[in-house]
Formats: sequence, C-alpha cells, structure tokens
Amino acid sequence: MNVTKISIYQLITLLTLFLLGSSIVLGLNLEAEENAWLINSGAAITGVLLFFFYAYLLKRNGWPEFHKLLEQAFGKFLGKAILMLYSLYFLYIGTRVLKDFVYFITQTFYYNIDHWIIAFVSVCLICYAATLGLEAVARTSELLFIFTFLLIALIVFFSFLSGVMFGENIRPIIDLEILDLSKWIQYITFPYGEMVVFLVLFPFLNDHQKLMKQGWMAVLFSGFILISITEIIIAILGAKVASLYTYPLVKAIEMIEFLGIIQHLELLTAFAFIIVGFVKVSIFFIAGSKGVSYIFPILQEKFIIIILGALMFIGNYVISRDLPEHLFIGLELVPLYLHVPFQFILPLLILIITWIKGIKNKSNGVGY
Repeated sequence: MNVTKISIYQLITLLTLFLLGSSIVLGLNLEAEENAWLINSGAAITGVLLFFFYAYLLKRNGWPEFHKLLEQAFGKFLGKAILMLYSLYFLYIGTRVLKDFVYFITQTFYYNIDHWIIAFVSVCLICYAATLGLEAVARTSELLFIFTFLLIALIVFFSFLSGVMFGENIRPIIDLEILDLSKWIQYITFPYGEMVVFLVLFPFLNDHQKLMKQGWMAVLFSGFILISITEIIIAILGAKVASLYTYPLVKAIEMIEFLGIIQHLELLTAFAFIIVGFVKVSIFFIAGSKGVSYIFPILQEKFIIIILGALMFIGNYVISRDLPEHLFIGLELVPLYLHVPFQFILPLLILIITWIKGIKNKSNGVGY
C-alpha cells in the first residue's frame, strides 16, 4: 500500500460514506418506532463527541501512526499484541459489512446468483483498492460522495413528489411508553463507535488543525442524512411495519411511482449501498492490512493483502450460517463483546496511560 497524505475534504467524504455504510439501507434503529428520530439524534450527538475523543487521543500524543500510539501506551511487545487484536477486529467487522452487502444483493435484486460470486467479486475489488492505497481510495471517495448524494437527493425528491408519505405515520413525535434506552450501547457503537478505525487514518491527514475544526461536520451531516432517511421510511411504511423489514428502505422505495413513468427507484438504493459498502469495507480492510503489515514487516504488502482477502472471503461463510444468525450476532453479541472493548475501553486506557506517562516524563524533564 502506497499510503501518502489525504486532504480534509477527502477525509470528510471517507468519513461520511463510512458512517452511512449499511445503515442507510438497513434503516437505523427503526425498532424504536416513532422515537427513532430521538434515538438517532442522541446517537449522532454522541458520535460527534466520539469523533473529538478519537481525534484528541492522537492530538495529545503528537498525531502518531496507530501502531506507534499503541507502543507509546503499552510498550513494544504488548503494543504489537494489541495491534494484532485491533487488526483482527477491523478485518472481522469488515467481513460482517461484506456479508451485509452480499445478503442485500442476493435477497433483493439478484436472487439466482450464488453468494460466493458476489463475495468473490467484492473481495477482489477491495483487495485491488488496498493495493492502490489509502490515497487512491480517498480520491475515489470524492467522486463517490457526489454520486451517492445525487442518488439520495433523487430518492428524497421523488418520495415527496409521489405522495406516498403520510404525516400521521410519524406521529406521535415522541412516545414515552415505548421509549427504550436499554439498547443505548447498540445505538452508539453502530455506526458511530466504528469510527475507531479512523485512529489509523487520521495521522495521514495533511492538516490536522482542519480535522479538529471541520471533521466533526461529517459526523453531523451523516447523522442528519440517516435521520432523514429513517423518517422517510417511517412516513411511507409506518413505524411498526418498517421495523419488521430487513431492508425497509427498499420496501419503502418500491412504493414510489410518479406519473406511471418514475418507478423501481429501489435500483438507486442498490447503487448507493454498493458505493458506501465498498468504501466502508475498504477502510476496515486497509486499516487491518496496515496493522498486519507492521507486525510482519518481512512480508510484502501485496502478499498480505492477498492472504487477508482470501481470509475475508472464507470468513464470509464462517461468521454465520444464515441471515437471522448474522443479524443476531451483529446486533446482540458484537456490540457488547467486541465494540465496547475496542471502541471505548482500550482507547480510554490509552488516553489514561499516555497521560500518566506524559506527566512522569515532564516531571523528569524528558520530552514526550
């Protein structure tokens, strides 16, 4: 991977497409029904705070690359061990997103195509992107960003124009009787907590001051898009019905028809999901590959990419047997047992340890 520097605009496009990820098609927190906007607003605000937390973690340590940050905190040996765990975590979550992508394509548009064909083609594209490097993916994201939002704008425009949205479906605005905050961990870990992978990317920004001043807007903008899409789904299908579908946006858009000419706009969701899914899996894959590459410097990066791509392809079959099991693991187990340690506990531990080391070095007159 020929990683160089990326601009703040490229970082914003990467972060925005990453956060939209599979959330845009799966619908975000629709089980909260009419309270979905409230839950998603709170999650987006928490996401902005998380963004500043991750950025601050790097800023106070001089914007080191992620593996150096881990070594600063835990020492060389333990730092490498934790780097390996993070790399496996990134690759596993990337594989889960790829699985979302495969299920979506095969269950909504191409029923007769085997899963392995979609997975194989996708992994080849992701490996190719990884060999080109982060900068190439970042440049591509600039174009994909514009294309994605044109697609979203068309969906929103024809949703209003076709008259399939009903105001009574989104009322009551707040229903305290069904407001359930017991799944708050799930709400903030997906997708906002997954920004922890940007601890690998932030150091490659060419102007870190702009990251602190402008980067948070990508999180807020993504949150606004997700809230808008979720409310459109509810306005078309109704809250209770929307929560029953695996791909509620596709079902909602199937109902859009304008003058008997504009119909089957669900194809737009397919394009949108392919774009954001590609960017999200690529970021996880590149981050995981970089970690493995540092741990095994003797191996060529392209060889590592091929091996990890093969493992991702195989893992696509191993991580779950069917869609219900995939959703159960992803929504019930992964947030608690993987996301919380890697997104919150370890970064907080890094902050505390580097802070204490910084104080000790300062008192000893050693630069840190």
